[in-house]
Amino acid sequence: MEVVASHLVMRKFRSIKEFTMDLGLSKTNEVQKEGNKGPGQIVIKIKEPFIKRYSLEKGVYLSKAGNIGSLVFYTDSSMRNNQFSIYDENKEYQFTYKDTSNPREFLSNILDKILEQKVDGVELNTSLSQDIEFKVDKNLPQVEFIEEYIKMRKKMEEMNIKENRR
Repeated sequence: MEVVASHLVMRKFRSIKEFTMDLGLSKTNEVQKEGNKGPGQIVIKIKEPFIKRYSLEKGVYLSKAGNIGSLVFYTDSSMRNNQFSIYDENKEYQFTYKDTSNPREFLSNILDKILEQKVDGVELNTSLSQDIEFKVDKNLPQVEFIEEYIKMRKKMEEMNIKENRR
């Protein structure tokens, strides 16, 4: 299972005594430019399957925060302050964090409801064989190409993806 939360909710979850910080691989290892496709042609290969699926589904690149046992936590900077989601295989469960003095008990109760199938999840269908592609038509006139290229770079920046130039 994976938990994706806003920065605020993640701070609450990090206060659970069993939480272990794990910031994952560096982004340069997770995101790599694939080959030289020419200007405006970038294919992003993300190694971690969950981050890849989330990026394809939501258009946001996650940051790994840590884990509690096999429960892995990620931060989504685009989520609203009190929102978080739990992913179990191909299902997504969305929740609103209720401020409580015991985040461990709060999270435990939600996980129990998921395992006992007392809450309904949304089926996810994103194919993991896809790569994330950022493209600009090479045949555009130069001015339009530059405008589209700038838009592409902004979209990459919104997803917090930096091109690894060597």
